[in-house]
Amino acid sequence: MAAMPAFKTALGAVFEIESSPYAMRVIAFDDAEVMYDVWWPHREAWGMARLLGDVTYLRLPRDYVEANARYTRTDPLTEMELRVHRPELPFAVAQRKEISWYERSWDDGVLETVTALAASSIYLSPFGPRDSAKQASLLAADDGKAFTEAELLTKARILQARSSATFA
Repeated sequence: MAAMPAFKTALGAVFEIESSPYAMRVIAFDDAEVMYDVWWPHREAWGMARLLGDVTYLRLPRDYVEANARYTRTDPLTEMELRVHRPELPFAVAQRKEISWYERSWDDGVLETVTALAASSIYLSPFGPRDSAKQASLLAADDGKAFTEAELLTKARILQARSSATFA
């Protein structure tokens, strides 16, 4: 029996994995993770096709997908999907094992002051009880162009503190 060719992660690539009865489509990815949509047979459409309301992204480790997926076809993302999902943006900006949201402050030497996210503004949703999301807030970069790691994490920390007595 011939070996199955390796799955190549690409936007719009539709794949199947033995552990799921549904087709999946890559809507964004980075070096570590693949964000995907799931085909809903009862609607004959992708689950996120309507692009309405809140979205919970489904994700799998990229190495798992590439080792276990079987490519079936490519369904390119629409212009609207590209504008909504923004696959060119990073998923995990400024993740640090050595800091915690529950600390009162961070050592200035830990956080980088170089550009971490090239965006003039972003929406962030603080987390609530049982990891639920609270109302998102629009945060602007101080220089109007990009966020440094220090600026992004500090603004996120302040936003989280305002939304939770846990951090007061």
